Parts: sequence; structure tokens; C-alpha cells
Amino acid sequence: MTQRDAIVIGGGIGGLQAAYTFSKAGLAPLLLESRGTTGGLVFGAPVGGVWVDLGAESFAKRSREVAALCAELGLETVDPAGGSWVWSHRLRPGSPEGAEPGHAIRIPHGVLGIPTDLDDPIVAEVLSSEGLARAREDLTMGAGPGADAAELASLVEVRLGREVLDRLVDPIAGGVHSAHPSRLAVDVVSPGLREALAQEGSLVRAAAAVRASAPQGAVVSSASGGMFTLPRALAHRIEGNGGTVATRRVVTGIVRDGQTWSVTHYEAGRAPNPADPPIPVGEPQIDTTTRLVVALDGRAALTLLGSVESLSVSDWQLPRGADLAQVCLVLADDRLDAGPRGSGLLVTPLDEGAPRRVRAKALTHYSIKWPRVVTGTGLHVLRVSYGRAGVPTPEPTMADALADASVLLGLELDPSSVAGHAVIHFPNSLPPQTPEHRVRVAEVTRRLAEEPGLAITGAWFAGTGLAAVIPHATRVAEELAR
Repeated sequence: MTQRDAIVIGGGIGGLQAAYTFSKAGLAPLLLESRGTTGGLVFGAPVGGVWVDLGAESFAKRSREVAALCAELGLETVDPAGGSWVWSHRLRPGSPEGAEPGHAIRIPHGVLGIPTDLDDPIVAEVLSSEGLARAREDLTMGAGPGADAAELASLVEVRLGREVLDRLVDPIAGGVHSAHPSRLAVDVVSPGLREALAQEGSLVRAAAAVRASAPQGAVVSSASGGMFTLPRALAHRIEGNGGTVATRRVVTGIVRDGQTWSVTHYEAGRAPNPADPPIPVGEPQIDTTTRLVVALDGRAALTLLGSVESLSVSDWQLPRGADLAQVCLVLADDRLDAGPRGSGLLVTPLDEGAPRRVRAKALTHYSIKWPRVVTGTGLHVLRVSYGRAGVPTPEPTMADALADASVLLGLELDPSSVAGHAVIHFPNSLPPQTPEHRVRVAEVTRRLAEEPGLAITGAWFAGTGLAAVIPHATRVAEELAR
């Protein structure tokens, strides 16, 4: 048995940030991660000879903590280049008879698809005249309607109408969070929006106020060279401060004895199905601490925390996320230099019975959006994404991704131009932050006060995205370090 200053279970960004916070407080934390690398959904790999992000590629600038952390770690941050678009399966207004359905529209200035200006010509192109007239009612209806809506869809539909929800908010907010807006808690996905509605008396003006209060420029940033450099830098700094980052360690149990927590862990072995989590092998090791942070994904965390009776989590059923897939294409095609759709497109959900030209949910022109990653290579990187919550996810191939990218970009891409590709799966990814889920999080947070030396962090608990996870992990570790 080894006594540790602090133990962090889980090496995603939440766990890394908690361990780093401990190390800055003069403690020597032990971080236990079951896989061979840290970072969780923030990871990269070489594809076609180019190191690229294959997981999260940016962070929301509404939280200044992430940019501050990057600066502290010596990582330069950059804003994306190129504008963003939405692909609509509908015919473009005024299209000639017999034209193929589907067209691209620039994303209007807004918050998760909620426009900040209904006079924006892009909004008029997306909405019908009736839909635009309905949206304008928001400007004069006062602050009351929709003010008590806990989830995004109800708020938008009451204030702006069904068309804004279906044609703007669903593809944009749903694309970002991989869930329908009816499953997204407003206060989590857009903090401050409801307060701004109460002050402004209009959701459109509220969205404008939220955007105005955020840092200037783009709404997201990334680490220069790729977001995957962040977990590397965190792990390096933790160990430089005297902590230990132990990968390939599977934790099987936690037990409290007075003020001390015992953590049992094993060497990680490969499961029969490589897609399954690693399994424990060999002899157990037990470490003890008075400061324990559980930073696993939701289901693994609840399994481990089930032994802590006072938390009452054994009956907690987490919302199911989407089964996502992504095809990363690296191409040598100088026609892509022009960035025909800027940094990429989100694709509107398909209307029932409408003809389908693309199956993809989104396309990111990664080499236009983050040009420094591929500078000097002469290559382009496209990330073509598939999968929506509640809908069976197709098994995409390189040929599927090329076909969809050709339609979305308006270019016929040649398979011979592909220098490399990778297919990545994200099963049950990004469980939605529903209002009901947030109520349960609040309950467990209160009960944690009865468990000295224990904290929980991670996206399922803190909220989706680095802008939510990093401040939360910092706060809980600082509280334990006192």
C-alpha cells in the first residue's frame, strides 16, 4: 500500500487538469489511465504523413480559462480561418424545374443557430417569408414567453418558430452537441442566454448580447499545431512538477476508511473485443490518499461510484449519446486551396421522404480551418462526420466520404488524390446534457459534501466541451488541495 498526496482516476482532459492543479499546489498526484495514452476525446494521429486532430479540434472561447491554460503551458492559440456553412437538403429558392435538391448557405452570425439579426440576408435565404415573419414576433413579444423553457428546442420554437428551430438551430446546435435541441439544457449549452432574454425582452437580442460579451473574433479557438498537443503538454507538466501519469492501469474499486480512500488498480489487458475497455490482469496494487478525483466517462464513473452508498447513484441511467463515426481524408488536390466551403459545413437533418444526396452530418475542411497544421505539405485534410442521436449510424467508407465531400464542396474528388485516410468510431458519444440530467448532477454534487476528500469531474458531470470541463476540474481539485 502506497500513500499518495492525491489520486486522479481517468486521464481525459478533466483528469489531466485536476492532476495538474494538484501539482501546482505542491502535491505529487498519481493519475491512473486505463488506455495507453491520455487525453480522452482530445487526440491526434498521423494520417497520410500529417499529424491531425481526430477528436476534439477546438474549444469555445466563452470560457477564458482554456486559452489561459494553453498560454500557461506554452501553447499558442489560433482562431479558425474561413467561414462556416450549412448544407440544406431543400431546393434553393428559385431553382429551375428539375434541379437537384440541396444547397449550401453561409451560417448567419448567432448563438447555436439563433440569429443575432433577422435582417441578415443569410437568414432570409434560409427561412421562408412566413418563417421569417414568425421569427420577427420575438422582437415584440416581451421577455415572458419561453422564459421558463429548460431545453433549447422549446425556447427557440416559442420565441422564433418552428422554421428557425428546424433550419438553423437543429443543424448547428445539434451538429455541435450531437443531439436534438430538445435534449439540450439551455443553461449548459449556452450559459447566460436566459438571463439575457430577461434583460433584452427578445431571444434575438439576447443572442446578440451573449455574442457581444464573449471575446472578440471567432467563437472557438485551437492550439496551434493541433488540439492534441494540449494533453501532451499537461502530462509533461504534471510529471515535471513531481506527479506520476500511469497509463494502462485499470481501477476496479474505491473504499473509504475514515478520511482515507483506498484505490485498487491492475495492469490493463486487452479485452477480447479491442473496441471494449481494457480489462484487469496480474496482481492488484492498492494506493491510498485523502484526495481522490474520479474523472472517468459517465458509465465507468457510476460503476465505480456505486460502492459509495451516500451518493445514491446505483439507479442513475445516463442519457444515451450518439454513435458517431468520422472519416479523415488527406488529399493532394490543389482545387481545395480555394476553400470552396470555408472551414466546412453542418448538414441539416433530412426531412421525412426527402431525397438524400449525402449521408454525412458534417464536413470540416480542417486544412482551411487550421492551416498551420498542414503548412508546407501541399495536402488538404477533410473530416467527414456521420451519426445523429437516435438514428442508426452508417458504416462509412473512404468511398462514401469522398462521394459526400464531392457533393458538399461542389467538386468531384478523385480517389487517386487520397494520400491517406482513417475511419474513427465514437460509440455512445457526447451524452446530451438534458435538464433532468443536470438536476441529478446537482443532487450528487450536494451529496459529495458528505464524502470528505472525494470529487467528480469530466464532461458527463461538468458539461460538454473543454470550456466546461477545464474550469470544473480546476475548481474541484483546488477545493481538495486546501
